[in-house]
Amino acid sequence: MVILSSLHFHKFIFFLFFVSVPFSLGAVPVFRIVVDPGHGGVAKDPKVQHGDKYDSVTQTYLETYKQGTEHGNVTERKVVLDLAKEVHRILKLTETDVGWKEFEGYLKLFSKKSDFQRVILESKLTRESSFDDDPTSDDPNAAYRLYDFPDPKTGVRRKGRLSKINEQKPQLVLSLHLNPASKGQTGGMGAVLTPGYKTFAKLKKISDKKSSPNGFTNGPWSEWLIFQSGWSKLENAIADTWIYFHGYWSKKNGKDTDLTKFEGYRQNMVSWRYADDANWEKQIGKQGPYAKDHESFSETGKFWEREKGKKEEWRREGGKEGFGGDNHYVTKELMRFVQYGLPVQLKEKNSPYPELGPIQKPYISTYSLPTYTNALCAFIEIGYVNRSRDVKYLTQNKKETAISLAVGIYSLFVGLDVKKIPSLPYNPKGKKVNLERYETYFDDVL
Repeated sequence: MVILSSLHFHKFIFFLFFVSVPFSLGAVPVFRIVVDPGHGGVAKDPKVQHGDKYDSVTQTYLETYKQGTEHGNVTERKVVLDLAKEVHRILKLTETDVGWKEFEGYLKLFSKKSDFQRVILESKLTRESSFDDDPTSDDPNAAYRLYDFPDPKTGVRRKGRLSKINEQKPQLVLSLHLNPASKGQTGGMGAVLTPGYKTFAKLKKISDKKSSPNGFTNGPWSEWLIFQSGWSKLENAIADTWIYFHGYWSKKNGKDTDLTKFEGYRQNMVSWRYADDANWEKQIGKQGPYAKDHESFSETGKFWEREKGKKEEWRREGGKEGFGGDNHYVTKELMRFVQYGLPVQLKEKNSPYPELGPIQKPYISTYSLPTYTNALCAFIEIGYVNRSRDVKYLTQNKKETAISLAVGIYSLFVGLDVKKIPSLPYNPKGKKVNLERYETYFDDVL
């Protein structure tokens, strides 16, 4: 037996520690990503039991659960879940040295270079199942609701998907969805965007007849989603504006509140630091953020301080794509990576590849995910459920699609010198997002 002196013993322990723990562990940047396959639940009656968007004021669900689209035996919930799992698997390769070597091989398919900055892309999934996996459940939507809700047995508030996402404090959320194509719609993919406070404030002035509508109708946000048939895009945008501000639809004239249509005070349906204090419900109907008429409404409180802040403007306004902020850039860049990555990878395999539909104009409305999370939000309608061409690349070429998204995510955090291919309709820009300016924003969500 060798007896070590105290000095030699401490040197020995020091040596063991640094041999057993990789020196690079603390030096490798870690980026947090949440991969969100949309939907998962079921549009089931009664709404009072199975709905979403629980309102603590009326103590009821305001919406039937949105279960997503389907065509024949192809369902949005399954296609996007399978793709999300594959993206998650590829991102997790970056967590080990062996996996990183495989991930580097994917980077080389896209880039002129052969040396890449080592990072860890720490990935979490918002769901790994759907209601189909537990069809006899008393509450099949419990794991899939967007907003917080009361436990049906105890009444205790349970966290919805938005709260669970914010709990992870991600820098990026990739939310995958499918659209139904109307007659003549060629398929393809599109970004889902919500503007920032600056745009809603302009629409509010138009609603109040204090500003000309030309600033909206001639601007980049004018292609608003039409969800109320028979209303113009401007009328839909103004209705959405008042849903954003005080929860109620406006009437078609844009001036009056429609008290029969209430969407809830959504900032208080999420567990995060921007929810109002516990007694906020006592302020409903009074002058301020819970006024029911337009004249008495004013935006005050923690949530509105956030909305008016510079970081939300960077996230949702202006930016590299001309509008939509960093949210638009990360979404469109990932679509460009898919449009580029599929032909590149399948050419390498000497395999036929599908002709992809175009990148469509963005879908614009007061969507929950881009608004009520503190993360860059890549919300992608990545294909059309009733276009066989789109379904083919999302299923038969699922791995190649997932690799393209994962490499794009790497590029958003690090940057990537992409090989330009002029014959392709879309080439990624390969420019990283300026995360540094957000400072502690991603962590400050709770």
